[in-house]
Amino acid sequence: MPSRPSRLIPLALIGSLALAECDVVFGLGGSGAIRAQSQGSMNLRLRRGNDGVELVIEGVGDQPLLQQRLNGQVWEGRLQTQGAPGVRNGQVRLSDPVIGIQSATLVGSGSSYALKVTPSPGRPLKDPVVSADGRDLILKFSGLVVAPTLQTGRLNLNTPGRVPQTQYAPPLRPRAVAPPLGDMAVGTMVMQNRSYVNVSGPPVTLTLNNAPAKDALMALARLGGYGFVFVGEQGGGSQDAALPIRPVSIAFQNESYARALNGVLLASGLQGKLDGRTLMVGSKVSANTFGPQMSKVYRLNQSSAVSAAKYLGSLGASIQEPVPLKTTSILEEASGDASNSSSNTSEQIEIRSYSSGQGPLVGLIGTTDSRLQTITLIGDSLLVKLAEGYLRQIDLRQRQVALSVRILDVSLDNDSTISNSFAFRYGNNFILSDRGELVGAFGNLLPPNNSNFDAIAGGAESGKFQREIVSGRDAQIADRLIPPSPTPSRINPGNVFPKDNLFDLIRSIIVSSSTKTLASPTLILSENPVEISGGADVASSGVDSALQTATIGRSKANESFVTVGTQETVNYIVSAGQNGAPNSCQPVLGTAGLTFGARVSKIDDNGFVSFSLSPTIAAVTGTQNVEGCGPRSILSLRRLDTGSLRVRDGQTLVLTGVISDRDAQQVRKWPILGDLPLIGQFFRESAGDRAKRELVVLVTPKIISDEQGGSYGYGYQPSLPAARQLMSSDSF
Repeated sequence: MPSRPSRLIPLALIGSLALAECDVVFGLGGSGAIRAQSQGSMNLRLRRGNDGVELVIEGVGDQPLLQQRLNGQVWEGRLQTQGAPGVRNGQVRLSDPVIGIQSATLVGSGSSYALKVTPSPGRPLKDPVVSADGRDLILKFSGLVVAPTLQTGRLNLNTPGRVPQTQYAPPLRPRAVAPPLGDMAVGTMVMQNRSYVNVSGPPVTLTLNNAPAKDALMALARLGGYGFVFVGEQGGGSQDAALPIRPVSIAFQNESYARALNGVLLASGLQGKLDGRTLMVGSKVSANTFGPQMSKVYRLNQSSAVSAAKYLGSLGASIQEPVPLKTTSILEEASGDASNSSSNTSEQIEIRSYSSGQGPLVGLIGTTDSRLQTITLIGDSLLVKLAEGYLRQIDLRQRQVALSVRILDVSLDNDSTISNSFAFRYGNNFILSDRGELVGAFGNLLPPNNSNFDAIAGGAESGKFQREIVSGRDAQIADRLIPPSPTPSRINPGNVFPKDNLFDLIRSIIVSSSTKTLASPTLILSENPVEISGGADVASSGVDSALQTATIGRSKANESFVTVGTQETVNYIVSAGQNGAPNSCQPVLGTAGLTFGARVSKIDDNGFVSFSLSPTIAAVTGTQNVEGCGPRSILSLRRLDTGSLRVRDGQTLVLTGVISDRDAQQVRKWPILGDLPLIGQFFRESAGDRAKRELVVLVTPKIISDEQGGSYGYGYQPSLPAARQLMSSDSF
């Protein structure tokens, strides 16, 4: 049989404990165990398990490499170690035919060793599972199990023993790695070092120790043939007090003129700028020049002027932003006992200036116009060009996504009822089975109960005859007994049925209903989280509020909300009437239908869309009458609020789990007879009510391409023929 190709398995072992002396065990325990002493630290040991045999290589060390293959029925492996643990005499051999290992050998020296495992005849050998327990290398050969043996003898309960436990080390797994980040849109600009002054001159040999930086720079400018202008800051005191200059200590030996001059500027903390043949030096001279400055006005397409100005201000530009301020003054005038107050509101423009004070755009001045969304930049031409490059990179078109949502609301109802009622009269005996309830009457009359006992007794407390004394002109009986009156007594209802007859009534009904509500809205959203002026966070609750409110859109640009359904009266607000007037009821309306909200948080460059959803479906499941007001509807509500979901462009995410399952069973039956098989159904009533509600939401994001059109936006085609005809007409 041809041998399999070698496989290289890297193993990262937890520990590197090595023993100076170890035992090599031939066989497994017991009196027949053979032990051999090894001078090296690597040993072989066989360990039995419930589902295989483990070959343990002790003292391997850290980070070994094992190359293994099956050569026919013989397993061969080559082991590379980091150190040189060594093996006694260069070879160790084990043998245990009982478990199916004819021989297991370990040979080698230094850091290279060879392993070989030969099975017993008729015992197949498979690839081992390689693992480690922190110190040793473990090879587990599955399928080699010792046949069970019958143990006989008397147990000595007074002698404690060791309970055998299965030893198992999980196989090594690849190290966990983070998911790929994907590509990022990167804009690169190469900027010149504005702190470096490009000058030329003779080599410089100069040594200074704590010398004034201004004098050193003036001397270097004279050496190179440049004019020198020192620009100091405006201060309340002298120029030196307003601008403290650090002394410099330098030592140059035939150094280039440009490196020497820039070295003094770096050591002093000053800035230098070459204008023609004049060297200007100061703490902030980047914006100072003898030549003309440049002014440009940029009208932004996607980014707002305020956000672009803040971005440039963080890079060092000085931004002058006009901010309107409203001032309200209240004037009170007293005239006798009455006082009048009037208010006057005035609006002023305040210029707010901000800058980070450091960055590549220091020395650039900018201002904004919110009406046209423009930003004006004033400064050196190189600074304006650099700022223009930044504006081009941030004034990008924001992506839009079409969220195609399909909402499926499934309602399954299954009601089943089976009952049997019968009556039987035999003489004055009447037996009735009313849907599993046993009722029997024996005799012509029914026994009295608490409500008619005194009436049947004729008013007598003891139920016996009472004596009545009659007097008067026409009295004929002066003394008589009053028997109890039988008229209020209850009679046996079976007397109205013919004698010796059986009457039976069987009812059985199964009612099944299935309701499916399908909604498929499509929302087009952008990833811009900017707030919209005049938007509302709460959707309109009724028709009147939707038509009368002046809010337009949502409060943020990356949100959308859809409401489709009918308005139902779900409650009443009862107000007590005054002066004998009846109470007034104000209905509270709720939407029976679909309400769906979505928010897009991110559309990255790799085609992934991050969003969150809140679909809600409400349906009328019953009505209830409110006394004095009218009926109100009972809504069954199913709502799903998700967290942040991330789905690739064009893929469909299935959201489910909003399930309500109700199963009710009711049984009424006779004692004993209702439990009999087959005929027991005649003595009982069985009713089952099972209802299941499930809400399934399928979401498919599709990023809209503004350049090539697509299924949404510019290239959208409606599904209805009438709508397509309208869009294709010339008047549309």
